[in-house]
Amino acid sequence: MSLAGRGRRRYLFDRDGVLAPLLLLPSVVYILALVAVPFLLAIAYSLSDVTVGDPSYDFVGLRNFRAVLADRVFRRALRNSLVITVATMVLVLVLAKVLALVLTRDFKGKWLVRFLVLLPWTTPVSLAAIAWLWLLDSLFSPIDWTLRELGLLEGNLHWLGNSTLALISVIAVQVWRIVPLAAVIIMAGISAIPQDLNDAAEVDGAGFWRKLFSITIPLSLPVTAVATLFGWCSPT
Repeated sequence: MSLAGRGRRRYLFDRDGVLAPLLLLPSVVYILALVAVPFLLAIAYSLSDVTVGDPSYDFVGLRNFRAVLADRVFRRALRNSLVITVATMVLVLVLAKVLALVLTRDFKGKWLVRFLVLLPWTTPVSLAAIAWLWLLDSLFSPIDWTLRELGLLEGNLHWLGNSTLALISVIAVQVWRIVPLAAVIIMAGISAIPQDLNDAAEVDGAGFWRKLFSITIPLSLPVTAVATLFGWCSPT
């Protein structure tokens, strides 16, 4: 190839209009193949009578949706899912923000606290599930034993045998698992806030709460949205 041809090709790949789409192409293909196509197939199948035993496609419209919405068990499961999601995200955002504010301060043993905070997120889901099943056991729950020793409980609470306590237990376990990651994400956003803004606010006489609601929370909203997204999509 001539020098002119090589120079023209090098110049072509140096242009943002050519190089940027080429670098983004693998991500686009990945999203289309593993997200967009299954999503569209799920919508198409939901409007048909396709089953494992009969894969032939016959359009039935909204019949499947009407049938599932008429199911009392499904409606209850949907309501519980909404309650768990909303309650979990509110608690996660509040606790993660508080934890992030604490971990950005300088104190003795901060590295150890950060390590312990991340343990719930790094624990394998299978091990965490076994541990929580033991903690919430109807007969041998250490939580019930501790409450009985403190004189706050008589008998057992049957955490997973009562609908209300089971809902609270699921929310608590989900919060326990998501808060560490959300706190680390929010902590990164708080650390990125220029210190000059806090110094200027202190000079103007702003206290902790004024700085929190006027500087920290507004400037950390983008990373808070990321933490919310991770929590929303994280499996229980």
